Amino acid sequence: MIRTNVLIIGGGLAGLSAARALEGKKDSLLVEKKAGIGGLSASIKKNGFIFDYSGHLLHLHWKETGDLILGLLKDNHYKLKRNAWIHLKGVEVPYPFQANLYNLPEKVKSECVSGFLAAYAAATRSQVTGRGSQEENTAEIFSHWTRRVFGEGISNHFMLPYNAKLWQYPLDRLTADWCAPFVPMPKPQEVLESAYLPKRISMGYNPVFYYPKRGGIQALPDALARGLKNIRTGCGLESLDIKTKTAFIGGLGPVKYEHLINTMPLKHFVELIKSPPARLKADNSRLSSNTIYVLNLGVKGTGVKKHWTYFPEKEFLFYRAGIATNFSRRLAPKGCDSLYIETATPGRALDQAAAERRILSGLIKAGVIKKESDVVEKLWLKIPCAYVIYDAQRSLVLPAILSALAKNGISSIGRYGAWKYSFMEESVKEGLETAKKLLNKDR
Repeated sequence: MIRTNVLIIGGGLAGLSAARALEGKKDSLLVEKKAGIGGLSASIKKNGFIFDYSGHLLHLHWKETGDLILGLLKDNHYKLKRNAWIHLKGVEVPYPFQANLYNLPEKVKSECVSGFLAAYAAATRSQVTGRGSQEENTAEIFSHWTRRVFGEGISNHFMLPYNAKLWQYPLDRLTADWCAPFVPMPKPQEVLESAYLPKRISMGYNPVFYYPKRGGIQALPDALARGLKNIRTGCGLESLDIKTKTAFIGGLGPVKYEHLINTMPLKHFVELIKSPPARLKADNSRLSSNTIYVLNLGVKGTGVKKHWTYFPEKEFLFYRAGIATNFSRRLAPKGCDSLYIETATPGRALDQAAAERRILSGLIKAGVIKKESDVVEKLWLKIPCAYVIYDAQRSLVLPAILSALAKNGISSIGRYGAWKYSFMEESVKEGLETAKKLLNKDR
């Protein structure tokens, strides 16, 4: 039987970061069910193209993790200024929509501005009277929140239709506690200037980002894993006995541990626990997520310089289309571009053949590609647990689930282990912090 002090489930960014922080300081073992490391931050090579699982970009906000990531990548990174757009009413609007209204048709623009001013006036009156404010830490319904913050026009033309396509969940049940820092919040002056002055406002958590020059986003997990000795791939968690602290790993057999760090999707991890407490099983059943299907395309050069475009309108099956070769030209053969097209479902299977026809038709209509014959390569990738659903159920049960696991020596971290909406640097940060806590605990 294998014995280790710390067992790490999952070879994505959070797991690799934890393993790196523990290397040489505490006995650890990282197991990854796939044949290679990286998780959803992996890249796939096909006929000269390098495809990522969607647009995985590095938004660096903290010095320690930023220094680590850029230090590991060395000279293998670009620093890029975001060039993102929204396709709406036959025109292109710079992202974020609420701060770049100038290009919109006059009627739409007027509705957005008047609605925002009405919402702002109502919020100001509420602050003066002390009425209408949300209690701190109360999860407000997203459809209420966007109307309260942005007004009817911005909500109806972009916020509501786009998020309905992305989340695939009723917006009168989705809560708004995921919005910070992902939804930019312009000031009234910025909204007005964006509508009537021909200038572009850049804001949000990702106006500048980093991406590897070579190797796709796979370059980051490869850099994190460099020099690590105790990584086993092709070995997935099959079941877990939390009473005896024994994990049963495919290809390895039973593994005894003192501490366990989980980075696989929380809901699926809890389902693998043998004889879990009834409360834990019931709570876990109330967690939900959507599914994303990514159609990666290799096409003859598009000439389009955008990084990605959002598509809120129903006539387009996909909600976002990105051009990865505008992050790095090395992702495709000379004269070609690499595209990623994202379509969401509430979890059901997607008819990929029918979806592909609609996607290609939509891309041509939007001017992303010129004609279907320009497509020279295709690769579908599926993300079964893509965006975790923020609703009243998640708010109610998640703290109890994580607490129950912690009492049994389990830290569940990362975007999926902690069951949240986050970005890559945050996963690296959580891996480092969790390892440090374990090191300090045993001193």
